Amino acid sequence: MGALLGLGGGLVITGGGVLFDLLHHSRGFATAGFAVLGVGVLLGLPLLVGVPTPGRLAGLLLTGIFLLVMVPYGFRGAVLDWRGEQVRATVTEVRHQREPRTGGVTHTCRVLDRKGRSSWLPDSERCDAHTRPGDRYAIVRDPGDLVAASTSAPRIGFPVLVAYTVVGLALMAVIGAQTMGRSPGLRPG
Repeated sequence: MGALLGLGGGLVITGGGVLFDLLHHSRGFATAGFAVLGVGVLLGLPLLVGVPTPGRLAGLLLTGIFLLVMVPYGFRGAVLDWRGEQVRATVTEVRHQREPRTGGVTHTCRVLDRKGRSSWLPDSERCDAHTRPGDRYAIVRDPGDLVAASTSAPRIGFPVLVAYTVVGLALMAVIGAQTMGRSPGLRPG
């Protein structure tokens, strides 16, 4: 039962990470939903499998955090690696938005490629406070607009994404099984 709970928690995080990338047009909603989902799984899973030892708790939390960070980043890079095309694009709009939580400023650029397709580029090394409409960049974008465009080459391919995700899910399942199997109050009687 603990293995299923650990695996289920890992799958929820993985699915949320993929969904986070697929909802790139409504980034605020996707970020809030993914944060709530991740925190819920990371806090709720140890309670469901029983009170783990500090080592197992650390393993469960670190593996969950690893999946929380790696899946959204890796899925976008893998899709752009698999289907992405490099195109020249011109900046048509730049948005500078204050972040109330951090006090910093986030920059988002709308670019238009030669085929007339527009994409929003998140805050990056090329979309910053100095970016102006008319600037030109080489971007990598998905022809079907499945994930957000990027100003840099994809860093993670599908084989790496799949391997890391499988290892993360297996670790969550093993730690969940070991924790639940050793919890004194949850043994079948």
